[in-house]
Amino acid sequence: MISVVLPCLNEIRHGYLPQIIENLVAQAGPKELIAVISPSADGTDKLLAQVPQIRVIESAGTNRAQRLNVGIAASQGEVILLHHPATLLPPQQALTLIEQTFQDPQVMWSGFRHRFDLDHWLLRYTSWYSTAVRPQFGRILYLEHCLAVRRSLLTEIGGVPDMDIFEDTALSQRLGQYSAPMILPAAVVTSARRYRSRGVYQQALLNQALKLMYHLDIDPQWMNRLYEQKVQINVTYSDQKLPSENPPANCDGSTEGRLE
Repeated sequence: MISVVLPCLNEIRHGYLPQIIENLVAQAGPKELIAVISPSADGTDKLLAQVPQIRVIESAGTNRAQRLNVGIAASQGEVILLHHPATLLPPQQALTLIEQTFQDPQVMWSGFRHRFDLDHWLLRYTSWYSTAVRPQFGRILYLEHCLAVRRSLLTEIGGVPDMDIFEDTALSQRLGQYSAPMILPAAVVTSARRYRSRGVYQQALLNQALKLMYHLDIDPQWMNRLYEQKVQINVTYSDQKLPSENPPANCDGSTEGRLE
């Protein structure tokens, strides 16, 4: 059985949640569907409560990493799919493909090929790079690829690192110490919501700036405030302040550019 963990925070406003629900319910094979919701004001909890196939867990977690870890702890499957909340799995056979892939005991973690729902040359390049280059040479996959990981390995590394941003990079770095990820031969589709809102080139430049900041050990919360700029897609803050001019240094590890 594959356990799917879907972290949620005010997801209705982005328009992908109904499609994700329909996609997950229609997936073939034995499955456990878990949605972990931080306090949301847009009716996300009410929508999910109408779907009997999905177990809904309310969480006080303030970031995506915390929501994922709550779902991991509650799940029962030997393979856990960490589902990005603005990404659609390949229809119907995605979980079956994961189950078949993990029959090989050498496969420890995997992710799907990737594309955006916006056709732009830079986004096509970004998806290609994140599928064909970064996993092979850096052993990094972002959550947008919908990561499937053996429970035993997640337990051994301590779950998802508790960070407001780049938690998927830090997770990949830990997983990559054991093996390179297996790239599954089907593509997920991620919403290009940030690129539409900010502009493709502007968002791409911000992503690269954040990559540099991460290499410089800038505090993840400061970076995420800059990344989200009051949108609060991934994290809930008690205030709406933008980053100050002098970011604090308090971060370990390294990263690549963002997908989302």
